[in-house]
Amino acid sequence: MAYVAEKKNPLIVFFKYAVAVILTLLFVFPFYNMLVISLNDSADLVNGYPFFFPRVFSLKNYEAVFQSPLLGRAFLLSIARTVLSTILCLFFTGMLAYVLTRRNLLGKRFFNMLFIATMYVGGGLVPTYIQYRDLGLVNNFLVFVIPSALSVYYMIVMKSYFAGIPDSLEDAAKIDGCNDFSIYVRIYIPVSIPVFAAIGVYTAVGSWNSWWDNYIFANTQDLTTLQLLLVRMIKEADVVTTMGGGSMTNPAFANPMGVRMATTMVATVPILLVYPFFQRYFISGMTIGAVKE
Repeated sequence: MAYVAEKKNPLIVFFKYAVAVILTLLFVFPFYNMLVISLNDSADLVNGYPFFFPRVFSLKNYEAVFQSPLLGRAFLLSIARTVLSTILCLFFTGMLAYVLTRRNLLGKRFFNMLFIATMYVGGGLVPTYIQYRDLGLVNNFLVFVIPSALSVYYMIVMKSYFAGIPDSLEDAAKIDGCNDFSIYVRIYIPVSIPVFAAIGVYTAVGSWNSWWDNYIFANTQDLTTLQLLLVRMIKEADVVTTMGGGSMTNPAFANPMGVRMATTMVATVPILLVYPFFQRYFISGMTIGAVKE
């Protein structure tokens, strides 16, 4: 019997596309509006915020952001932090997930519960600071990468993905003389590229946007990342405006909203440029842990 393609109702197709377009506009417009405000003259913002186009086009808000002599170093430091944190988190978290999926691991249930307990119980900020200080991590670049080298949540996600890998691959590797580490590096990592890519994007975004740990554990000029530098710029704009010195010290600070939007754009655009390269892994990353046939 020949297969007859189901004829789609044009109204339903139009409705689906219309809903998709409307939702896209709703998600994109806030970002576009931030760009418009950042490109509007800060002094003109006292008359209200523009929606679709800048009333008085100006780059003074961006000049106020890029005039900092620490910007270049902070940008490179943020890139180094993001890259190293992502690589270490993927490698060690994946290794832990691989170990906890071994059938012959003694006390596997105990170790699983031990790691999961850390998701619900924490020592608090002060004990964490004391621990980092005793380990020599305070005011040290390693404080950005070592604490984030292991994520229990991502370990659980990777375990769920590893469970779907056929045991025959591992058995064949053992016959060829591979040990557990070689099996993890040569088989599990290449086969699990979708889960590694999805988690890598989430880890990179979190590391790039993080500034609180920089403020608490490495609050020095040499270790100031881009996010902390931009947060300080926003606070400076607020203070200058509150004191009424915006027009005297820096015209861009006449209204701090323009500087806020400019700093948001500077902090957001770099990480957005990475998304298109990993977009195809998002769907597979969202379905990780689903029921497998």
